[in-house]
Amino acid sequence: PAETAFAMTTTAAAAAGGRFSVNKCPSEYLEYVCDLSDGDRQLAKVELGEDDQVRTQGLQHMRDWIGRHPHIRKCRTDPVFLLRFLRARKFNLPQACEMLERYLSMRQVFRIWFENLDPEDKYMKQCVATEGALPLGVDKRGRMVGLIRVRNFDAAKFTCHHLGRFTHMALESFYDDQRVQIGGGVAIIDCQGATMAHFTLFKLSDIRNFMECLKHALPVRVQEVHVIGLPRIGAAIGDLILNFASAEMKRRIFFHSTLEDAMKQLDQSLLPVEYGGVQDARDIVERLRKRLEDGRDTLIQLDELEIDGEPYAAFWNQGQDEDVEFGMEID
Repeated sequence: PAETAFAMTTTAAAAAGGRFSVNKCPSEYLEYVCDLSDGDRQLAKVELGEDDQVRTQGLQHMRDWIGRHPHIRKCRTDPVFLLRFLRARKFNLPQACEMLERYLSMRQVFRIWFENLDPEDKYMKQCVATEGALPLGVDKRGRMVGLIRVRNFDAAKFTCHHLGRFTHMALESFYDDQRVQIGGGVAIIDCQGATMAHFTLFKLSDIRNFMECLKHALPVRVQEVHVIGLPRIGAAIGDLILNFASAEMKRRIFFHSTLEDAMKQLDQSLLPVEYGGVQDARDIVERLRKRLEDGRDTLIQLDELEIDGEPYAAFWNQGQDEDVEFGMEID
């Protein structure tokens, strides 16, 4: 069942394997084609207040707004891209537009995380191969569930910039998936076996900046975050995350001392065999690799999006990392 659920979620990514126009005022807009199941339509109505009329009006509003925007220079206007933001903000039009603004400016401010999301990049291929990030599939409530195994990432090989870029590459590969847009996501972060080296990869500014991106700019509806086996050495990181999280997000973060404790709140059928489930981690990784390969052109094309970042500099008033510049090899 888990594999079937996952297969259904890959449709949008496979269909979006080509290139999209980044002309903010195209002569003709792509039409929305609804291939949602009756169940997904109903979930969208209940969760987001979405119906055909609301969706059509929302897309038209955002396209008109983008076309008139004095600072946006290049932006996708295809339906599935704009629906990322409309659904993330439950069709609150001012909030959806604001999120798109911040998404575009975020990509330029934090270039080291968001540029060159190329699955063929040496480090991105190595990150996939670790089996440390596993998109497990859709649970019974329609939510995409992802498992992060911190210990699988070699802290001597990867920097926070590699891991940040890999995280956003993986997330971007699901943002255009309509089932994920509607149902949101659940993150399981397994910290069992993580070492001091893993936690010292991230500076205070990295954590703060990521949480600011999550709150204001990333078009993802985080339903739950389950942190398992956070060691004492990582407690400070956990406290910082909670400190930077919004009040709503804090209510959705759960800390579990053991895997057994976490199982009380998770859909075990989706989990890998070593967690008591039925899936093979190698099969999950292969599906992820195929998804990234199919969507590679779309991922790389994101670098063509452009906004005048100066008006947003004050909003992203973050500490600059002077030690690393984007584009250099980090070994």
